[in-house]
Amino acid sequence: MTRPDRMETFASVDDLTGEHTLCLTPFDAAQAEITWMRAELDHLRRELSDAQNSLITSNEHGDILQEHLYRASLSLGVEVRERQAAEQKLQRLLDAATREKGDLEVLVQILIEQGDTFAEEGEKARVDSLTKIPNRRRFDEFLSKEWGRHARLNQSISLLLCDVDHFKLFNDHYGHQEGDECLKAVAGLIQSCLRDDDLAARYGGEEFGIVLPHTPGLRAGQIAEDIRSAIHDLRIEHAASPVCEYVTMSIGVASFKPDARESTAATLVRDADRNLYLAKNLGRNRFVFTNSKER
Repeated sequence: MTRPDRMETFASVDDLTGEHTLCLTPFDAAQAEITWMRAELDHLRRELSDAQNSLITSNEHGDILQEHLYRASLSLGVEVRERQAAEQKLQRLLDAATREKGDLEVLVQILIEQGDTFAEEGEKARVDSLTKIPNRRRFDEFLSKEWGRHARLNQSISLLLCDVDHFKLFNDHYGHQEGDECLKAVAGLIQSCLRDDDLAARYGGEEFGIVLPHTPGLRAGQIAEDIRSAIHDLRIEHAASPVCEYVTMSIGVASFKPDARESTAATLVRDADRNLYLAKNLGRNRFVFTNSKER
């Protein structure tokens, strides 16, 4: 607010313009000064009131903001604690999973080793300890499986039953140790005469069984003759044999196209055994194949 100038209360005439000017008296000037000061005081009071109101509003806002910050701080603290608890729980779970993983790895390794041991023992249980070729158990499993497969394929399967001639006389003459060596040599030679898909097994004592998958009777007869001839050519001395001065072999041959409705693998074994019996009765050192019912 502009403060008024003090002026004398008299009239004067401007010499140049001739205009009259009214001047205030000291009293009027004082009154004007008081009026201005009152107006200025009112203005200052209003400004003070506004400042106080602003301060109050600012304080209220500050209190609200402080309350908001306090609540936010509490909420944040709760969330931090919850996250820390969750992380600790997760870490415990992770530690437990790690321990369980280690335990499982140990268990798996044990099971693998046991599985290998069982497989090895199972394999050993199917191998003849003397000749190291499959034993009767393995022979029966293989023949049964192949019989079913050939029945589905409608293909021929053949069987050779072989017997070392007068083996008891060999043992009596040369002793059981030499008899064992003879059987090992015979088993190795039979193995060398067979194909990858064939199976030769020690059937019992001095008998051997040979399964020939996908093999008709005539081809089985050729394989039988090859084996018989090879055994003779080993020239293992058999001075006690009435057949030959060397170890010889008699072989019964059987061949079928399996039909599950009419026959079983036992039929094949029975026919091969019958033909082996005929080979022995005919003088030994030969093979016999009389199966005219090959299907």
